Formats: sequence, C-alpha cells, structure tokens
Amino acid sequence: MKSIFRNVFCVFAAVMFLALNFSTPVHAQSEFPYGFDLGDTVISMDAGTTRDVWMWSRYDYTYHIGDHTSKQTYLECTFKGGTEYVKIHIGPDEQVKNVFFYFYVDQDPYKSGDNWASIEVYVQNIKSALVDTSAEVLKSYAGNSADFNAYYYYVNYPDLQAAYGKDGDKLLEHYNAFGRKEGRVATRIN
Repeated sequence: MKSIFRNVFCVFAAVMFLALNFSTPVHAQSEFPYGFDLGDTVISMDAGTTRDVWMWSRYDYTYHIGDHTSKQTYLECTFKGGTEYVKIHIGPDEQVKNVFFYFYVDQDPYKSGDNWASIEVYVQNIKSALVDTSAEVLKSYAGNSADFNAYYYYVNYPDLQAAYGKDGDKLLEHYNAFGRKEGRVATRIN
C-alpha cells in the first residue's frame, strides 16, 4: 500500500513540476481570439491620468469609446494590425466609473462588427461635478417613478443639463424616447 501511495505521489509531483516550469503564458481573451490580444482587459486608472496598454491585432482596426463624459477621455493608437502600445487617456473631469474601449476589425472580410475586443477602465478618484442645488426641485417632480427620477437623470448627464435644463417634462420625454435605449441611469447617481 505504501508503494502505491509513493508512486501516486511521485507522479503527482512530477506533473506539478512540469506544469509550473513549462506553463504557457496566458493572454487576455476577446470575442475574436485570433484577431486581438490585449495585455489587459480590465484596469483601474485615476481620473486625469494616462496609461499604456500592450495590444496585438491581426488586422487593421478601429475603436469606439462607450459611455463617458469627458472630452479628454480618448485613445491614441495606430489603427494598424500588429503589436503596439495604445495610450488610454482618462479626462480629469470624467464622471463615468466604468469606461469601455471597444476595438473592432476594420478590414475585409472580417469587418462585420462581430469581431471585437474591449478594455474596461475602472475610473478611480472621480472629482464630483459641482451640482446646482436648485436642481433639487426635480426630486419632487410629479413624473418620478421607480424607473425614472428627474433629479438623478439631470445630475448624471451634463449634456441633458445643457439641452433641457431643469425641465422635468423634457427630461422624462428624453428618457422615454432615447435614454432608456441608451442605457442611461435615471434612478441613482451614476
């Protein structure tokens, strides 16, 4: 019995030794695993900072930034296939906590939009936007419901503040026509 145990233990130890010493490096995954390889797919950055992220693309590509509030949130890249470091910039006035950078193949025959990868940035140390206290009147807006609160909708989106001001009816109309489909948050501070 001792010799069986010793043989099993030796085989197990040999397998572990080989696995630990000859392992293959694991790279970040994407929806198109043979088209993109990203050094990181989820990173944390402070608002107002920049970071280089290694990237390999088999094909020429383009990118799109998901929800973000700062014009200074952007990406520097070559748009060409190959290996490079892309530079991610998060604006100092960014208010969105999770900013996604989506990469899409921009070369035939894979240009369908189905071939993509993404980097998610957790934005840290967000400086709260100065909120107009007169907007608190929207907390008691008659159209507020479990799905929509005019105050939160107003506070979360500077573009709506500029377009509609503190008009609860217009904010609700925008939410029903566009905001819900766009995934805008109207029930809490984003």
